Amino acid sequence: MTDISTEIAKETSKNGFSGAEYNAVAMSARLEGINLLSNSFIVDPDCLTSQLKWKLSYGRKVLMCHFSREEQTVTAILRYHVTAKHGRKKALNCVADYGIFYHTPDNATQEAAIGFCHNVGTFAAYPYFRALFAQLVGEAGINMPPLPSIASTAHIPAK
Repeated sequence: MTDISTEIAKETSKNGFSGAEYNAVAMSARLEGINLLSNSFIVDPDCLTSQLKWKLSYGRKVLMCHFSREEQTVTAILRYHVTAKHGRKKALNCVADYGIFYHTPDNATQEAAIGFCHNVGTFAAYPYFRALFAQLVGEAGINMPPLPSIASTAHIPAK
């Protein structure tokens, strides 16, 4: 999976957020929903006989994250993908977008709420993608182990 710390840094103000601000959000935020928004699953039938030679790559990206102080919410659209190649040929491609919604505490700062949603939201929605991918490869008759777990990097608090 890709490192999302650069993406978080792009969407967080240059002032950053303190550990206390992040923890205030983390301790009080309430997950309201995770919804599949779109998905694409394409398998090249010519590559089905060469499954053992596929090279897999995985990734995730935060497409959008929005904080609303008035509604006390932070929402994001998260994209996950898996690609399998046989040599130079794309054998399999799966992409899915998920919407995730959190209710945030009254005192949440925009920077901390967005940082929280990027970090925790990515982990919250990923099991849904893993399950979707497992179902799709199973229906395609592809024998593949479960997708790997994902890791995170620490947030860098404001100085």
